[in-house]
Amino acid sequence: MKHRKIKISILLSSILLLGIFSLFQVSYLSMFIIQDKNNDVLNLKFSDVDYTNATVISDGFNDIYWNVGTSKNPAIIIDDSGKTHVVWEDGTDGVWGSDVEIMYATYTEATGWSNVSIISDGFNGVYWNMRTSAEPDIGIDSLGNVHVVWYDDTNGPWGGGASDYEIMYTKYTEATGWSNITIISDGYGGIYWNDDTSARPSIVVDKIDNIHVVWDDNTNGAWGIDSEIMYANYTEATGWSNVSIISDGYNSIYWNDGSSVDPDITIDSLGNIHVVWYDNTVGVWGGGGDTEIMYASYIEATGWSNITIISDGLNDIYWNDDTSARPSIAIDRNDNIHVVWEDWTYGVWGGGTDTEIMYTSYSEDTGWSFPEVISDGFNNVYWNTGFSLNPSIAVDGLGNVHVVWYDNTVGGWGGGTDVEIMYTSYSENTGWILPKVISDRYSGVNWNDDDSYYPSIAYGNEEMHVVWSDWTDGVWGTDVEIMYSSVSVDLNPTDFELSTNAGNPDSDGVFGLLWTESGGAYNYSAYHYSSYISEINSSVTLIQDGLTIPSLILTGYTNGTYYIVVEAVNEFGSTLSNCISVEVLLPYVPQVLQTPSGSSIPFGNFYLIISIIGIIYLIVHIKRKL
Repeated sequence: MKHRKIKISILLSSILLLGIFSLFQVSYLSMFIIQDKNNDVLNLKFSDVDYTNATVISDGFNDIYWNVGTSKNPAIIIDDSGKTHVVWEDGTDGVWGSDVEIMYATYTEATGWSNVSIISDGFNGVYWNMRTSAEPDIGIDSLGNVHVVWYDDTNGPWGGGASDYEIMYTKYTEATGWSNITIISDGYGGIYWNDDTSARPSIVVDKIDNIHVVWDDNTNGAWGIDSEIMYANYTEATGWSNVSIISDGYNSIYWNDGSSVDPDITIDSLGNIHVVWYDNTVGVWGGGGDTEIMYASYIEATGWSNITIISDGLNDIYWNDDTSARPSIAIDRNDNIHVVWEDWTYGVWGGGTDTEIMYTSYSEDTGWSFPEVISDGFNNVYWNTGFSLNPSIAVDGLGNVHVVWYDNTVGGWGGGTDVEIMYTSYSENTGWILPKVISDRYSGVNWNDDDSYYPSIAYGNEEMHVVWSDWTDGVWGTDVEIMYSSVSVDLNPTDFELSTNAGNPDSDGVFGLLWTESGGAYNYSAYHYSSYISEINSSVTLIQDGLTIPSLILTGYTNGTYYIVVEAVNEFGSTLSNCISVEVLLPYVPQVLQTPSGSSIPFGNFYLIISIIGIIYLIVHIKRKL
């Protein structure tokens, strides 16, 4: 009998311990309960364009207005230190003569705009360049050295004159200043074979400081008597290469017998080269007056690719039956390709003299996209009835696309004979925004009452920098000047909305957070505090960081009011969501044990009753023993 009582005591004690252990176990497991109670989506809107007033940079240094000629065809680039570099062609007379020269100016935050330098003539004080130097382009290497190319009809052993332009090159370093000029389109190995017009060069410098240049050229050869796109490069080890034809002769087949002109070049993170131009070669796409945008690339392993038509023929549908011209190309940080051009093709947007700016892109996953009009048709309203011409494209640090062009569409800014510079941009968050005039109407004042032409755009210092030629009169005179403006780019993650599925009040301390995706965000962090959160500081409590999906389940919250925000983060900064509040009020039910999060324990009453019976039995048993 005694042994039987001992066994019963042990059994009841075990039941008691099991009940207590079960309480802790259920409490612990309840912390991992996951519930998703909502899935809202927020429609985001884009902000207005914030741009600076135009500044004349080709004249008026120290308020001295000496530049009385035509300044046009500017190109711009920003180096890694944030310094702005601009080149253009200029017809102002000076010690260099009465011919057109290439001029150069810079801007830094500390010193402002520099005076103008002549870089196409006057090396060591010798002025030998006596003819037209035109349409420059500019590149910067990793050391901040400046590289400039242009076309020139000055006479020399290479030829010269109106029918034998050559591509000239010069370089600037802090140590030596501007170099003398080098002819890069002719004279390789001392042989002058290029006897026709070489024009409209484009330059890019790769990440190991090799220089790459393309241009269009009318010189005859195995490729025929038509103009072709030519290419040359420079390395420190080998110097300038001989010229290659890249618009014809793939696998030694010369099929391109039309004009290939006005190339633009860029390079991706792997050092692959990408070139676009427009071409009137006849094919299934059309030809003749129906010029198309062509594309070729270079990869070290395979060499130059065959040509791809990117303005027409996607999925073998040939719809673009008019002129596509003046392409501009850019590469984003993911090596996606972006191309814009002007186009005369008719559509719902107009056509003919109502030219529009078209855009296409390329990614490894999807290939080339179908061209779309970006200068008109915002929200399906076709308001742009003038010509939109000569686009220039750049991408910012997040891969958003920015485009400028000149346009004579009539509006509050003028129009008609008062051509203006228009700007638009694209992000995944907003799509294409409504184009806006940035060469006039600053602070609501329409002061620019003449033509603004030939824009060029570049990204740097979290801004877009734009230059153009302008015919507007001012204290600088009645001549054409180079004007500059910058467009603010907010690279912080975009605004987003935080919501919750918590009850009001929340009765179990378990609820979900859900937020719309923030454009440009790399990840998210969630915080709570006992009062409204307007900034992240040492007072707030981090719930979790490094989140990559826009939702989070919170558990274990006890009675109280909690203020919660989510922070979207990228390399440029951060953006806070709206602050929400959640009141947790757990119900008090004495007969039901609960976890700290407020959720009921399964079989809680059963465990409680067994535990009480066990305790009573032990007390009675002990008293009997006594």
